[in-house]
Amino acid sequence: MSRRDTLYVQIDKKLRDLPSNHSTCSIFKVPGRLRHVNERAFEPEILSIGPYHRGKDKLKMMEEHKKRYLQKLLQRRAESSVQRYVTAMIRVEGEARKFYDQSVSLGQDEFVEMLLLDGCFIVELIRKYNNIPGVRDDNDPVFEVSWILSSIETDMFLLENQLPFFVLWELFTMTSEVQNEDFFGMALSFCQRIFPGSGNHRIPENKYEHLLEILYHTGYQPPITRASQDNDRYFIRNAKELQEAGIKLKKREGSERLFDVVFLENGTIEIPCLRIYDTTESLFRNLVAYEQCSQSKHLYVTDYITLMDCLISTQEDVQILRHSGIIENGLGDDGMVCSLFNKLGINVILSHRRYFYYDKVFDGVKEHCNRKRNVWMAKLQHNYFNSPWALLSFLAAVALLLFTLVQTVFTVMSYFQKD
Repeated sequence: MSRRDTLYVQIDKKLRDLPSNHSTCSIFKVPGRLRHVNERAFEPEILSIGPYHRGKDKLKMMEEHKKRYLQKLLQRRAESSVQRYVTAMIRVEGEARKFYDQSVSLGQDEFVEMLLLDGCFIVELIRKYNNIPGVRDDNDPVFEVSWILSSIETDMFLLENQLPFFVLWELFTMTSEVQNEDFFGMALSFCQRIFPGSGNHRIPENKYEHLLEILYHTGYQPPITRASQDNDRYFIRNAKELQEAGIKLKKREGSERLFDVVFLENGTIEIPCLRIYDTTESLFRNLVAYEQCSQSKHLYVTDYITLMDCLISTQEDVQILRHSGIIENGLGDDGMVCSLFNKLGINVILSHRRYFYYDKVFDGVKEHCNRKRNVWMAKLQHNYFNSPWALLSFLAAVALLLFTLVQTVFTVMSYFQKD
């Protein structure tokens, strides 16, 4: 067989070995282009969930807590063996593997053990958070030591640190002791505790892949799509420049969804309050990474980052948003908030213009700024009406001008009367 024949045989074999269907992976690995901007934002601090970070030395402490949670669960249910749970996890193992990247090399036994330990830990944690009677132990260090619970909450919403939700549902159903117990409602409440900006409304019980996806959808409202030819779609002026153009920035009251930003006809942008803490960057980066990896057309978290990046160019912009009640800075330093939003959009693919979430807001802002009358009135107010002394000076100048004009008129009139 010639070299050419050998080559085409090899290529044909590789093509035949390709999977017959598209990838079913929905618990993604973070793309390198996003990870390299800030790797720590995607790395669990103390808790490993799923196969991607399993076995890392710094995460081994929580493995004992997982076993303890499972042991307490068995004791509460008066069961002496995990046999029926292992059997159930073996049954779903094949389906659960499809959620992960094909590079996962865990054997069946290790994978099944991971599903059982991680799944029971999450189910019990959600029960404890929702104060289900008889579940929480007063001596549980997870709830007694505040930094442990805070770290766990952050780790549970990392993109790479997820377990298929159907596995959680299966384990919950097998261990439920109350008829019609609402696990989805409890999981939703837990998600909203982590991300208050998502609101407290109930979302439909659709088929969600994991907890991060549930949290993602709690803040989502599909906008009305419309075609746009604006080549400058993703850019508006920063907060200081908008104020100078006569646009007011105001905290939006009555909306519990962080992403409900509106532009009013009176030239006001209303934005719900964003509370910024040490964990905010990690949460935003993982939500953005989820959007970038999913097939969603509406990238509403990415679009929110675009909006805030436009508004914030300097520390002065952050200060303006703070004074307006739009930002509560738990970091303490306005420069850190400025840096946070200026870096969140690095290497991020923006949504298509047709699906941009803040299309109406940006159009309203640009239309307002293009009216010279609005800009002129804003400059007049800024230069002459921004303080009582400036106003008094302006009124004095106007009065002097009027006095001079009247005096001139009388002088002219008296001149003609003499003639």
